[in-house]
This record gives sequence, structure tokens and C-alpha cells, in this order.
Amino acid sequence: MLFHDDEYKVFRDELEGSSPSTIWGAMCANNLNKINLSFEGRKNYFLEFIERLLKENKIKLAKNGVFLEGTTDEQVTHFRVVFPKTEEELYYGLWFTFEECPGGIVWVSDDGSLDWT
Repeated sequence: MLFHDDEYKVFRDELEGSSPSTIWGAMCANNLNKINLSFEGRKNYFLEFIERLLKENKIKLAKNGVFLEGTTDEQVTHFRVVFPKTEEELYYGLWFTFEECPGGIVWVSDDGSLDWT
């Protein structure tokens, strides 16, 4: 695990309700107390964060109004496989809005209501 539990909880609480591109933007060296953080490192933090949110039932992933099928591991693996290989291919976070992106984030409130980003 890349995130310590306390660190993860801070990110989870601060980023609740955020879009994937906002979450991606938060995965930077300064926020993670790193001197440097490569694109691959950022990607790993991002995907671990998404995975933990999914496992805690804080979010669901969806595309075009339909929840993605598969286990958490399958969904995260699919994201990892299709994720851009370079920062340039991410188009400043806009990739998350492109058709190639497997899905967006739907936040699940404690009362069960959904917040589609």
C-alpha cells in the first residue's frame, strides 16, 4: 500500500465529491510529501485511492449513466490497462471525460444517495 491509513483518510475526506480529474490533480509530490513523483507513481497513487474508495463503498464507477460491472479488482485492473502511458496523453486530466476512459466516479453518501461527477 502506498497510502498510510491516516494519509488516505485525509485525502478521502478532503476529496469527497470530487471528479476523477480533481483527484488526479491532488496526486502530486507536494500533497504526498514526496520530493519527486513520476507519472507512473501518480498513477499508482490514483488507482490505489480509487480502489480503496471502491472497497469502502464510498464510490461506484459508471459510464453513460450505467454502473460498471465486475469486481473492484477487475474494474481497477481495467482502468490500469487503458490508463494513458504519459502525462501528455492524459491531456491535463481531460482524458477522464473522453470516451476512452472506462468510467467516472459516483459518490455514495452515508444515506445511500448518489452524487454523479
